[in-house]
Amino acid sequence: MATKTKKRSSALVRAEHGGAPVHLTTPQRRVFEEALRLGADLADEVESKVSAYGRWLLESVFVNDAAAALDAKSQNPVWLELVRRAGGPTLLISRRMLYIALQLAARDKRITDQSWRALDTGRKELLLPLDDDRRLREAAQHVSKFNLTQTKTREYVAAVIAEDGGSREVRLTAPVLKNRMKKLSKGLGGAGMLRKVRTMSATLEPAARQEITREVENLRAILQSIVRELRGR
Repeated sequence: MATKTKKRSSALVRAEHGGAPVHLTTPQRRVFEEALRLGADLADEVESKVSAYGRWLLESVFVNDAAAALDAKSQNPVWLELVRRAGGPTLLISRRMLYIALQLAARDKRITDQSWRALDTGRKELLLPLDDDRRLREAAQHVSKFNLTQTKTREYVAAVIAEDGGSREVRLTAPVLKNRMKKLSKGLGGAGMLRKVRTMSATLEPAARQEITREVENLRAILQSIVRELRGR
């Protein structure tokens, strides 16, 4: 019996594709406005808690050293143990949330530009992959100037990274390349992944199927080129 795939919420799909506003009756409008108010309160509370925890981590674990907090290879013993326990019974927040709280606190300490400071936590988080104070500052200015939504902010960051990818020098060593290949093999290899792809494929629209197939073929061409270079051909 084929495994049923979980369908995404139609509301999420509409939101991601910029669906037209939904017509609401007067009673529905009252409920909607209350939901907006409560949602804003929740966002404020979550942002406050995340910011406070991040500042505490920066001050107490990293002694207010933002550079040390941003070091991906940090050997700080308290931090390592927190990461190890994150998502478990003794530290219920996820590793992702732990990293975000610390990263935001460290960037807040280093970036004094008002555009960055005025952004909400959600959009700051989306900018973090830019991973450079100058780029984060410029991105915050852009996001603030055009008042981008989270969806548009995500698209903007992806475009910036793609644009920079063609011009920035890539520092590559044999261990780095080997680890990248191992991660790729582990993520895509195995019978389990093939079963998932087979199940997903049954639900794909033709356009989506073609797009994914094209990306897989592009990846195959890239890997073949890497093999040729390694073999000296």
